[in-house]
Amino acid sequence: MTLSNKRLVVQLGAVALTILGFFTSFQITTLVLMVATLFAGTFFCGWVCPYGTLQDLFSRLGKYLGIKKRKMPKEIQSYLKYVRYIILVLVMVSTSDLLFTLFSYDPHGNFTALLTTGSVSALGLLILVSIAAAGVYFERPFCNYLCYEGARHGLISLARPITIQRNNHSCVNCKKCDKVCPMNIEVSKADQLRSGQCINCFECVQACPVENTLTYGVAPFNKKAIIRYISATAIVCVAGIGYMIYNGVASDAAVEETTTVAEMAVLENTLTEAELALLGDAKGIDDGVYTGSGRGFRGSITVEVTVESQMITDITVISSNDDAKWFNRALTLIDEIIDGQSADISVVSGATYSSNGILDAVKDALEGAGA
Repeated sequence: MTLSNKRLVVQLGAVALTILGFFTSFQITTLVLMVATLFAGTFFCGWVCPYGTLQDLFSRLGKYLGIKKRKMPKEIQSYLKYVRYIILVLVMVSTSDLLFTLFSYDPHGNFTALLTTGSVSALGLLILVSIAAAGVYFERPFCNYLCYEGARHGLISLARPITIQRNNHSCVNCKKCDKVCPMNIEVSKADQLRSGQCINCFECVQACPVENTLTYGVAPFNKKAIIRYISATAIVCVAGIGYMIYNGVASDAAVEETTTVAEMAVLENTLTEAELALLGDAKGIDDGVYTGSGRGFRGSITVEVTVESQMITDITVISSNDDAKWFNRALTLIDEIIDGQSADISVVSGATYSSNGILDAVKDALEGAGA
């Protein structure tokens, strides 16, 4: 069995595990993948990512049909390859409603949601299928230019000590490695392959006609390499910590803003009998704290709903695996639920899956309480 076929078997296995929730519900798995990326390069994109697998399947279909693959001209490729990094920055810092809405159609995220929840918007489905189908003509079009998750992994892997190396003395400059690279990297010009685009598919190693010219292993360490590795690692760590702090502050702010008129009315015991008659979803429920769960973008969302005097006075998120930036946006629903005393409200634009997960979790808690 060729390396390509072995990789396909692993990829299909990863898709099956994704359907079972293994890569979306287990934070330890994500941590292991990130550590592996830091030291050994981007294996997630080449061996695990479901949408990468879908693009590879369309690529195989194109080869089976005899369709010749197109390569992006080098002059254009040299600029286009940075687009996904620009998108990553926008995802990290943007608060624009328009951008949030556009990012909600991310093919990678929507395909993962389709596998795990079985649901995706019609437009989201059209986009993910259309881009994947382009793989019949171009290798991994989404991964090359649009995937901000791939950009994140690529940046983390820049100073990896374990990487593909080229023996300049035995290389015959046939450029077969360049031709088979799905990420359009000029492997023939690298002594140590450290491109952020590399997905560790090893197609270049398999295509090399000269034995031991392209190899994968620990790169020779000199003073320059050590400084580069330490510097890059420090930058990744600082950026990661800063991003987590930013999201943590945003999350805390969103959760803290939940004291509403309805809650104050209960605390101050100012509700009249007429007002009690107009109560919403918590009508008839005894005082207490009730737990419920719903399906978010990356798995289950669990909340605790506090009921006092037949009113929802507090909603606390206990656990969620959704991306913090999108999830924090959906947290604004908590105020609306408490103000309106109902979970039957509109979802937040750009955070549809997280919104539905929170709403379903609140409904589940109230239904379990006997509403």
